[in-house]
Order: sequence, then structure tokens, then C-alpha cells
Amino acid sequence: MQLKRIEGALLAPIESHPWESQAVLNPGTIRDGDIVHMLYRAVEGDNYSAIGYAKLDRDGKILERNPEPVIARTETWESRGCEDPRIVKFEGTYYIFYSAYDGTEVRVCAASTRDFKKYTKHGIIIPDVWNKDALIFPERINGKIVLIHRIEPDIQFAYFDSMEELLKPAPGFWKNYIKNLDQYVVMEPEFWWEESKLGAGPPPIKTDKGWLLIYHGVDAKKVYRGGAALLDLNDPTKVLAKFPEPILEPIRKYELEGDVPNVVFPEGIAVFADQLIVYYAGGDKVLAMAECSLSEIVTALVEQI
Repeated sequence: MQLKRIEGALLAPIESHPWESQAVLNPGTIRDGDIVHMLYRAVEGDNYSAIGYAKLDRDGKILERNPEPVIARTETWESRGCEDPRIVKFEGTYYIFYSAYDGTEVRVCAASTRDFKKYTKHGIIIPDVWNKDALIFPERINGKIVLIHRIEPDIQFAYFDSMEELLKPAPGFWKNYIKNLDQYVVMEPEFWWEESKLGAGPPPIKTDKGWLLIYHGVDAKKVYRGGAALLDLNDPTKVLAKFPEPILEPIRKYELEGDVPNVVFPEGIAVFADQLIVYYAGGDKVLAMAECSLSEIVTALVEQI
């Protein structure tokens, strides 16, 4: 199954905005009624990143685009970049999980907002281990908050009783977790197009057949593609099905070229009735949209079981 692209590039760099003059990529999105909130990575100069905001309608028309970043590099651990935001609405608050880069290490950080105007940073939530592609399920599962993250090359889950515990883990939590990392692996490279590594994309979508997870995979030649998996509703560590072939791969010029060639990187979603829209980066340079029928992709995954 392949996603269908919606027109061409959606967002591109703006030369007159220095902070987003080099590239815009890796968008986190969330639907709010008839509109879509988007947070995206914006690059300036020698690969310094901040996070920008745009408001879209369901067809991808830009209704609003903030002229300044909404999450900037204010802390030492993000001195080179605030990158790759993912948005999850959880118990009435929008949580943003992003990668902080200081030139040496990448760490997972979190922020939150209620209105996409004021943001609160919560700092590093997974300390001192190269970690990316983090986000949470949009609701508790068996009473637990489930954090998805990626210590290469696999996808792992971690469990918390409260958001306070997730944002400020108990001393030694992550040290002990990493010692026993193999116990927490949920998905690992399996097919040719994901043999190097894989990582979660947008928040999982709850369906009556399971949690639909859109993710990316990287092959041995560093080509980035999008894939889909179906996880058990009550125990998402059980992977019910994965497509053996990608659902999105670089074919257009802005995906084959760009700042990093041969990249499609799905990171945002919006569901309108049965229409599943996936927002992704092309070539680490621009943002674009693709779509499919939600029921059709779930049915196709069920057929893989």
C-alpha cells in the first residue's frame, strides 16, 4: 500500500526569516476541529535549529505562520538545536517532545502548551543517552503512560504512572532502564528498507483493530522511507502486523534532493473522517502531505496477520 501525495511541497524556507532560511522539516501536527496545528523544525546557518509554528486547514492551506520561533535554543543542552517536535494531546494538555542537540549529544526534551501561544519547557526527560523519536500514546493503557522512544536501532517503550514521573523520573530510573534495554524493545529492523534503524513518527492512532503506528525506516544506503505497523490495543508491545514494503518513499525531486537526499520523514498526522493525512519532510528541506483511507490501511495491515 502506498500513500498518495497531495500536490507538492507545503512549506519551504523563507530567506527573509534568518531562523528558517535554510530548511523547514520534520513537522509535528495535531488536529483541532477544522484546523491543524503544526510545529516544525527550522534551520539557519550551519545547522542551528529552532521550532516554528503554522496553522493549516485540512487541505494544507497555510492560515497562519509565526514570524519567529515558538521554541528557541535557550538552554545549554539545546545550544545547537531544538529539533523534530511531536505533538500529543494528553489529558487536556498538548505535550511536545523534541530532540535537543548541543553539538555532541542528542537528548529527549519536553514542552507543553494549551493554546500554541505560550509554551512551558520541562527540560531533559531522558538524560545522557543518544535518543530520538520520542512521544507518548494519546491515552493511558492499563493505567500507564506509555513513552515511545528510539535508542538505535530499535523502538523501545517506557512506562510511567504520572506525567510528573515522566517529566522528572526518579533517580536511577533511566540508568537501570538502559542496563536492561533489551527488555523494552518493541520493534526492531526486520525488512530491507529498515535494516539500518527505525523510529516512530506521529502519535499512534487508535482504531478498533489496534493502534496504527506510522514510522520511518532507514536502509543500508541511508535512504529514509515511511512504514506502518499495527499494535495490540491492550498490550501495544505486541506488534500484530507490519507492512514488508514502505508506504512512502522518495520519488519526487524535493525528496530525492535537498539538504539530505533520499529522505521522506513522516512525523505528523491528522484524521478527518476516514481521511488519514500524513505530514512529512522531503530531503530535509521542505514539508509535504500525503494521504490514504484510514480504514483501508488498517484493513490491509489486518490482512498481514
